[in-house]
Amino acid sequence: MSKSSKMLARGLEKRDLALRQLRRAVQLFNQGDFVCAATLAGAAEEILGRIAKRRTGSNALDGHAHFWSQIAGIFGKPPPERKRVVESHNRIRNELKHNDSGDNEWMTADFQFEAQHLIDRAIRNYWLAYDTAPADRIINNYVEFHWT
Repeated sequence: MSKSSKMLARGLEKRDLALRQLRRAVQLFNQGDFVCAATLAGAAEEILGRIAKRRTGSNALDGHAHFWSQIAGIFGKPPPERKRVVESHNRIRNELKHNDSGDNEWMTADFQFEAQHLIDRAIRNYWLAYDTAPADRIINNYVEFHWT
């Protein structure tokens, strides 16, 4: 292994990887690159969501499933299957990461909304997992601006 290869190899915890992705997603969001912001935020959201689920038994997506169940109850309807809620909330995230058909298809979405939604879910998952906000100035500025 060459000296330069040794310098590149280092370990990072999944939480730290997700925070790097989330921080860059916020920066890209602020620059108006909503597609790349959504892609990175989606990766961070998934990592942090699994950590939150392991540590606390729930994640941000569970909150969305609960919300839609409550709304259905208000209207006297049966709650949607959790799988349908998850598929709906993750559709754009997955479309940005995968091309299952192999075709060069058009993709239509409100990419700004999707990026913001995924950034918000990633931040909520971090909070659920660690009971605090991420210690990152860029992410905290985003929260201050968009959540207050």
